[in-house]
Amino acid sequence: MPTTLLGLVLFLVLLVPGFAYTLRRERMVSSRPVSAFRETVELAFVSVAADAMVLLLFGLVRLIVPRWTPDVRQLIRDPGHYVPDHLTSLTLWGGALLLIAAALAFAAAGVRRGREHEAHVSGWTRLFSEHPGARIYVGCLLEDGTYVTGRLRTYSRSAEDGQDRDLTLTGPISYRAPGESSLAVLPDVGAAAVSARRLSLLTVTYQAPR
Repeated sequence: MPTTLLGLVLFLVLLVPGFAYTLRRERMVSSRPVSAFRETVELAFVSVAADAMVLLLFGLVRLIVPRWTPDVRQLIRDPGHYVPDHLTSLTLWGGALLLIAAALAFAAAGVRRGREHEAHVSGWTRLFSEHPGARIYVGCLLEDGTYVTGRLRTYSRSAEDGQDRDLTLTGPISYRAPGESSLAVLPDVGAAAVSARRLSLLTVTYQAPR
């Protein structure tokens, strides 16, 4: 671990690609509890891989047009004089390489890896992701007999089938009160949220994209 403030800052900067990767993956796949060690290893591995690719790219650019790039040999040999004299160039190159590394990691997180293993996916995540690209309409029968239906907007991606989850529907929202036999579209209602704690039945309809 770094023992100086500068070393700590550089260490955190080098981990930026891993943070970018993790943030996007969390939005794309079901969240599941993993150990801190596993999270750290994944973040570090992605960061090292992205940083290595960017350094290879930098080396290629330096090989082709060396005058466009900082003199790495001189930087290592005499940083005390080289850094102040070329601070602007070093800052621009460092920022650009960091952005490219983060962009590579962010793009890698978006690559589909096939269907997630069933052990890592909740029941309703399987239902909602069964047909990618389809328009999904959800019917929710609540414990008190209330029925609500609408187009799926968002849903909790927890890997556990627990009660502390919810889903949101977008309009038109149709509603049937307990004991009633007909559905009615709720006027001026654009969205609704349903808690898994109150659900007794969930139906899903897939419609091909237009």
